[in-house]
Amino acid sequence: MQPLVRSIPKRAQLPIPAPVRAPLRRTADALIDVLAEAGVEVVFGLPGGAISPLHDALLDRPDIRVVTTRHEAGAMFAAAGYARTTGRIGVVLVTSGPGALNAVTGLASAWCDGLPVLLIAGEVPRRIAGKGALQDGTSHNLNLVGMVSHITKMAAEIPDAQVAPSMLSRAISTAMSGRRGPVCLTLPIDVSTTEIRPPELALEVSTQFMLRPAALDRAAAALLEARRPLLFAGSGVRHDLGPELLRVFAERRGVPVMTTPKGKGVFPEDHPLSLGVFGMGGHPSAQAYVDEGVDLLIAVGTSLGDLQTDGWTQLVDKEGTFIQVDIDVRQIGRAYPVDLGLVAPAGDFFAQMLTRLPPARRTEPLGARYHTDPAALGDGEEGLILPQRALWEIQQRLPADTIYAIDSGEHFVFATHYLVTRHPDAFIAMTGLGSMGSSIGAAMGAKLGRPDRAVAVIMGDGGFAMVGTEVATAVAERLPIVIFVMNDRRYGMVEIGHERVYGRRAVYSMQPLDVCRLAEGLGARALRIEHAGQLLETDLLALAADGPLVVDVCIDSREHMPKKDRIQAIGKAPALRVFDSADRGRGQEPSP
Repeated sequence: MQPLVRSIPKRAQLPIPAPVRAPLRRTADALIDVLAEAGVEVVFGLPGGAISPLHDALLDRPDIRVVTTRHEAGAMFAAAGYARTTGRIGVVLVTSGPGALNAVTGLASAWCDGLPVLLIAGEVPRRIAGKGALQDGTSHNLNLVGMVSHITKMAAEIPDAQVAPSMLSRAISTAMSGRRGPVCLTLPIDVSTTEIRPPELALEVSTQFMLRPAALDRAAAALLEARRPLLFAGSGVRHDLGPELLRVFAERRGVPVMTTPKGKGVFPEDHPLSLGVFGMGGHPSAQAYVDEGVDLLIAVGTSLGDLQTDGWTQLVDKEGTFIQVDIDVRQIGRAYPVDLGLVAPAGDFFAQMLTRLPPARRTEPLGARYHTDPAALGDGEEGLILPQRALWEIQQRLPADTIYAIDSGEHFVFATHYLVTRHPDAFIAMTGLGSMGSSIGAAMGAKLGRPDRAVAVIMGDGGFAMVGTEVATAVAERLPIVIFVMNDRRYGMVEIGHERVYGRRAVYSMQPLDVCRLAEGLGARALRIEHAGQLLETDLLALAADGPLVVDVCIDSREHMPKKDRIQAIGKAPALRVFDSADRGRGQEPSP
């Protein structure tokens, strides 16, 4: 009788390799290894005693470029520009006390703009913390981790050398997952100098978003039924395949697209379906389309804040449908009541909607784009070049794919309106916090991230006075960027805004700032422009071939863009009564 169960032969016993113990290494070296494994190629910052072990470890890593800025804020904005342009994490190393605090504005800016930036701040040894060592904030109850916990996705002190590599890996993954944003780690010097056996880390974090089919079906049905639909795209569309799928989605149904100021470029502005920008510095074509009535608005990747909506303008008709798509659930319905909210990355939303939509051809007259034709303008009332003409001339001399880093100020409104952006990464404006002086750092980071592209700065003389010394960083790094200083010899935006609100002008004069002499003193080439046509005659890229070129553009200070009274608009913001196109035609506004 055969046995019911056959005997199974024993498997050959393979020798089990003995675990290999990693050699002892300094924690600082192990942390730099983690950065390298995460794909970090550039580190920004300033040296100092408390962070010196990491800088020492970087001496053994020629594959990681160290950029020493002139101020910690410049390092943060450079890392943000690098992250914004490449999609990779930007890394900043600073020392304790004032070094860390100088970086906080840039950290907050990255938080507001959703940019993945890692700040590592050195700290004094734990055994002397609180005893009054030089640059020891703990002795004065300056709790850095507590301070930045509200403006970071993760903030922590590395308490022990053995957990340092895993905490750094976790911080990087946190910054890059979901809605991206900054993280901060503080590193006591006795932790960074301790020898450890680094663990082999296998950490990958991914965030998945599940869109309910019924909700997508409802959105598709609303689009198929709409007579005057509108896509409103924000900066959140930039990531991954978002811009490409936005274009395919718009073309599939012939839906016009307008962007927020910060989202400028996510949809090509020379595309037949482009309405341009809505909001501060926006285009008449976008405003006209909204004014004529919208029965379906799909807002994707925008917080729908003040600048994006020109003071929370009513966007949808009385019986219309408002759909909001954002990766951050906190944005859904925050500024406007919505009929359907979908939490997902822009690319995921467009990809799944495309499977539900048949093609259709639609043509709409999109209207005039600009307030005035910049090419037809010359000099202004003061005999100096008009800013819109200067911007037009700049674009004639720089490549079409130039990356522009835009600072905060009156020039931002002109740049938003008159620059023509065709690429999703070609317009960097950190409007989340609106910090003056962010543009030079952002341009340096962008050029390091995209050395194949021309990079230019559009900033004012006020911002240049704040951070102009970062030109010396660009000189030291031989970065061929062109910095245009739109010099109106005042803090123009606040002067104009004050007069509009209070009926009289408060003079905030900059006094004559010799931008060229300052730039030359920092080692850069410099050029002064005063009249229309001079920029057209200048080979800007040749002058910036081996380092930064600073161009002092002396603009007519009397010229300014028409803008809504934002103070009044903000005061009315809580009153969001929906009104229809008939009300608009009678010149009525929402009641407060």
